[in-house]
Amino acid sequence: MGSLLLIGSPGTGKTRLILKYLKCFDKVLWISTTESAPNVREKIRDFEGELWVVDTHTWDQKINIMPRDIIVNNPLNLNEVSIAIGKALDSLKKDYFISFDSISGLLLYHSPQKVIHFLRNIVVRMTSDNGSGIFTLVKNAHDVHTETSISLVFNNILELDRIFNKEDVRRLIKVVRASSYVEREVGELKIVKDDLLIPDELDSFIKSQLRIEK
Repeated sequence: MGSLLLIGSPGTGKTRLILKYLKCFDKVLWISTTESAPNVREKIRDFEGELWVVDTHTWDQKINIMPRDIIVNNPLNLNEVSIAIGKALDSLKKDYFISFDSISGLLLYHSPQKVIHFLRNIVVRMTSDNGSGIFTLVKNAHDVHTETSISLVFNNILELDRIFNKEDVRRLIKVVRASSYVEREVGELKIVKDDLLIPDELDSFIKSQLRIEK
């Protein structure tokens, strides 16, 4: 389907997972609701392709931005956010990757119903453009009904978690919903320098859904 919803608490590795697969694309749109455009670009400074950033976090603060940065002055108006995203996608045209980090930022200002309609439009546009994307949602930041409603937009859902032991921390990745067969539904993540190690079966599933050639 080209898109994944990634659910997890802060610190579970959502951004690291996005960065792992973003490198497989030449054209990227990063939609940020929690960080400024300069912070996003610093995070992925090694990316050499075409990168657009739609910043709904900064509002109208005066910051140094790049030509492909779009600051949404009023994120309380979802139409303005949609126009900004549309402008970036019109430039990227096809075969792009969207990082939407995170849906939870929009839910601070808008009802789940409005956000669901907004997300559906993005997913439909992305699918028609043969694009791919990872959308994030902060676990336990919303009530169960809201989390369930948002999840209905996506056919593929992954959840990241951390288990704290006395001596270390285990990081887990779990397939919550899949549009195709998954050989392995739960695995352990390992963070290494500049990478996130994922079990082969789950890595293959993610790549297949994001249309990444293995």
